[in-house]
Amino acid sequence: MRIFIAALVAASSLSTAALAAEGALIKLQGPAKVASLIQDGAAWRCTGDTCAAPQVKSLPIGRACRKIAAELGPVAAFTYRGAELDAAGLADCNTAAKPS
Repeated sequence: MRIFIAALVAASSLSTAALAAEGALIKLQGPAKVASLIQDGAAWRCTGDTCAAPQVKSLPIGRACRKIAAELGPVAAFTYRGAELDAAGLADCNTAAKPS
């Protein structure tokens, strides 16, 4: 019984880590103008200035940021498939952002 419980806990933590590694989170410089959108097959849900997608395609992080910024506007922070975009990447990403 102990082995079964330990295996169940291990499987649960692995699936949570896998989900985090496949999703994305974006913090915008202002409130999102939409509550949800589909971008490259990913379902984004927005609340205030934060939008999240539980599963996204495997793209280079900068390209993914530019694509979503073009839809939602200037980005303050971007985490994609477990990696966070640095300041230089955010500046590049925001060149694609729609004017507020």
